[in-house]
Amino acid sequence: MQDYKVVTFKETQQQNDILIALLSQLNYNSFEEIDDNTLDAYILKEDYSENEVKEILQQLESFKDIQFLVKDLENKNWNEEWEKSFKPIKISDKCVVRAPFHDATNAKFELLIEPKMAFGTGHHATTEMMLKLMLDIDFKEKNVLDFGAGTGILSLLASKMGAKNIVANDIEEDAFENMKENFELNNCKNIKPLCGDFKVLPTPKKYQVILANVTTNIIKQNFNNLVSLLLVGGDILFSGILKDQSEEIEKLAQNLKLIKKTEQNNWIALHYKNK
Repeated sequence: MQDYKVVTFKETQQQNDILIALLSQLNYNSFEEIDDNTLDAYILKEDYSENEVKEILQQLESFKDIQFLVKDLENKNWNEEWEKSFKPIKISDKCVVRAPFHDATNAKFELLIEPKMAFGTGHHATTEMMLKLMLDIDFKEKNVLDFGAGTGILSLLASKMGAKNIVANDIEEDAFENMKENFELNNCKNIKPLCGDFKVLPTPKKYQVILANVTTNIIKQNFNNLVSLLLVGGDILFSGILKDQSEEIEKLAQNLKLIKKTEQNNWIALHYKNK
């Protein structure tokens, strides 16, 4: 068991989704929305930094009135506690995300996720939008890159939709271990998990589909490199983009063909084709 802190954010003015995405980049690994204006964020005691919280709240003008309180949590198995509240997610009539302890469904694509205290279970708008966009793509016999894969949930859907080979990478060791567990749980043997950034990707391999559900900054930093790995006629999907930042990515992608742009809870997902 590990010691955790809970940071309670008040007066969030229904901006919980934005806070969750920003905090998830700072090792906050579980969240509970108390109501539209209150959010509890959980982090290992050793990882907590008050200065980092203050820096987050300085990023957006709309965060200026948000207050936060911090307290130590009782020492218990918080992963186990969080698992108890994990609910299945229905993405569409075709796709359901569930844990192994949930009852099986009749969905064409069932994605089994071991619910750790990690980002990327399908509950967040960015992941849900990516999964929905993927359902409109033909993955049969295609090579796929899942960049910043997290739990590997996007790789799982690609595999179950018929992809030939999938490379999934993430810089976080915990995410890397969790994705490996999820790939084994789903018996997806055509996915190669890698721990690291762009530099760990096999070269000069190119892909017919690239998935990048990360952050705007990471997309900007890796945009040209990612597009260089996309075959002509291939599909590339981006998410993790706040609505007011989408123009930055759309400018970068002006030489690609926009297929679809979706929005959910102030988040944007983009589907492009390489001309």
